[in-house]
Amino acid sequence: MTASRYKAPKGFLAGNRFGLNLFDLFKEDEDGEGYSLSGFEGLAPSFTTQNLEKGRGGVVGYKTSPNAPKYSRVSTFSLTPEQGVSSAPSATTAPPDTTTPKAEEIDLGPLAAQYGSTGLFGHMDYIKAKEQGYTDEQIGDWMRKNPNLVNPVNRPGAAGGLYEELARGSVDTSRGVAREWSDAMKTFQAPGGELGATQVFKEARAYEGAPKISATFGQDPTYFGGEDLKAARMSGYDDQAIKDFLEENINLLRGPNVPGGSSELGQLTAEFKQPEPQSSSGGGGSSTGIGLSATAEGNPEGVDYFGGADVAAAQSAGRSAADIFKAFQDYSAQGKTRGPNAPGGSEYEKWKALAGA
Repeated sequence: MTASRYKAPKGFLAGNRFGLNLFDLFKEDEDGEGYSLSGFEGLAPSFTTQNLEKGRGGVVGYKTSPNAPKYSRVSTFSLTPEQGVSSAPSATTAPPDTTTPKAEEIDLGPLAAQYGSTGLFGHMDYIKAKEQGYTDEQIGDWMRKNPNLVNPVNRPGAAGGLYEELARGSVDTSRGVAREWSDAMKTFQAPGGELGATQVFKEARAYEGAPKISATFGQDPTYFGGEDLKAARMSGYDDQAIKDFLEENINLLRGPNVPGGSSELGQLTAEFKQPEPQSSSGGGGSSTGIGLSATAEGNPEGVDYFGGADVAAAQSAGRSAADIFKAFQDYSAQGKTRGPNAPGGSEYEKWKALAGA
């Protein structure tokens, strides 16, 4: 504040009793600027003066005439904040905001509409969502809130689906398929034959983060071939890891890819011992190596006949429809099928159709 703005009244003695020289509030420094008394920075003094009449209720005093009332002058001094100067902050601090910020809402519906085998959310849409920076937590939360936009096989509660994989932190990204491939599969017809294709050729691609090496590429997802080898290498698996996988899953190799075969896979696994197929002559067995179940559990035909448990075991081992139907033929020739599993039966005919025979 400047001293020129405020004029001290004559005879201003307020504050003297308390050791304060309030005249300092009106002084100027060498530059003609006013300054504040320590402790009163930012405050401007103001005065209000009143003349109060002192009378005795109409009684004439002995020293005064009726026309000469006595007066008393009262001055009120106060300090107010200068204009433009903020008042001192409150000593009371507001408590911190402990409310949890609302999670950002995301919409993965457009991804599902653009990618994957259908317009519903699946593995390929998951891959694209991860590429765009979404976390597993965000994706899982969206799937729970929008089950109608998720493929039924991938919804929460569906065994083996995407949500279950996501919940256990092990999504098999090799299962993602492109819309074009899915559309082509709608009109695909297997040509049949022992080494015939059972799906539209699926080109190799990387599938980082998948729990294991995949055999879903190429022309048959039940066998490991050259395209699967290429995809595994693209996904970061070295040849030793691939050999370890195939040594434990040697039945995934066939034709020129068997150990010692003419293909790159055959040479890569040449040191492996190839399992000897059971002969279909004489006492029994199948040229496919698919044997009778060692237990009657789940097989109403028992251990002496080829039936449901044998088929289930062959499927778990990754055997093709052609191999399973060949087993039906071999065991039927030996008189070891009956009922729906015998020629003309419902199971026999079903696998005949699946094999394209």
